Amino acid sequence: MRSLAGLVLLVALGTAGCCRLEPRLYAPLQANGWSAQPVGIECRFAPDADLDPATHTPVGDEGYYLYILTRSAAWDYRDIGSYFLSHLRQQWGHCWLILESPEKRLECGVNGNFGRERPKYGDALIKKLRAGDPNPISYLWVTMTDGKIELGNGNRTPTFVWRMPITKRRHDLIDGYLTQRNNEQIDVRTSNCVDMVTEAAGRAGINFIHRIRIAFPPETKILWTKLRIWTDSEYRILEYSTPDMLEADLRQLARFGIGSDRTEWYLASPLAVPKSKDGAMTGGKSGERDEAGRQP
Repeated sequence: MRSLAGLVLLVALGTAGCCRLEPRLYAPLQANGWSAQPVGIECRFAPDADLDPATHTPVGDEGYYLYILTRSAAWDYRDIGSYFLSHLRQQWGHCWLILESPEKRLECGVNGNFGRERPKYGDALIKKLRAGDPNPISYLWVTMTDGKIELGNGNRTPTFVWRMPITKRRHDLIDGYLTQRNNEQIDVRTSNCVDMVTEAAGRAGINFIHRIRIAFPPETKILWTKLRIWTDSEYRILEYSTPDMLEADLRQLARFGIGSDRTEWYLASPLAVPKSKDGAMTGGKSGERDEAGRQP
């Protein structure tokens, strides 16, 4: 069943990804029906955002910061073949945050899709493909209820770390959101790790480009095997948040002086995990530690 692997791996969309604002994040409508388009935002800052009036960049109180950490999977959206093959090369991306005050630093994210209450996205999709389901991709519309808060980085090494100053008021708003959020719900399209982080950032008054809209052809060939993707047109368009799209936006913001690149600082700090323990892309035993929510 190796010919199915590329399609199966696409269901890692719950933790999603592709990397920089280059053509790989965009594809115009093609003859077979494939396209990939970043989803824009109406405005970068909320009307009441805390901005320097001269530079129009975020300001905050001393010692208060929001960090966003991304782990890019470098998925390739140029065409459907490149997309599937990039999933063969790398299954997972991830996103999490650090909320910092003078008194403490909280590093956390959301993890899920453990397959204990319902089959994992990948397992269910391959089963649908084998069974000749007319809409195998429809499983990406299923909502899981096995999500959990994950303290620390879950033995992941970020590919980018972005930091912006925030006020104490914004810190408390984010802290309240993290405390009250229902983390059990995991949904590829509306409630994945990126959605949690960007919703938290919204409490700081900033919005990001983090979603992509994909149009899938009804069928395609992968490694000489013809695969049915959808029959009902309601499954033609998939829109979701991805760490790679978010990382591209964060890199761009840092270049313009909105927030700053703190990747080197993080990798040199005690927060980083040794490379030998980096379990972000392996899908190995670190996942069990992730679910338990223990900080490395």
